[in-house]
Amino acid sequence: MALAMSLPSTALVVAWGLWELVKKDVITQGWAVGIFLAVIGNILISMVVYALRKK
Repeated sequence: MALAMSLPSTALVVAWGLWELVKKDVITQGWAVGIFLAVIGNILISMVVYALRKK
């Protein structure tokens, strides 16, 4: 439940942080998208695994 509730705020913070890194030319936009999808995917997979274990 905590993962599901923290997903929107985590997505916003990660997106903002990656946006700042792209603006400062630390990473490219492609890397930013990949990192963003990896973080969100990790949270979603963690929620599914937790739900299946509690089943």
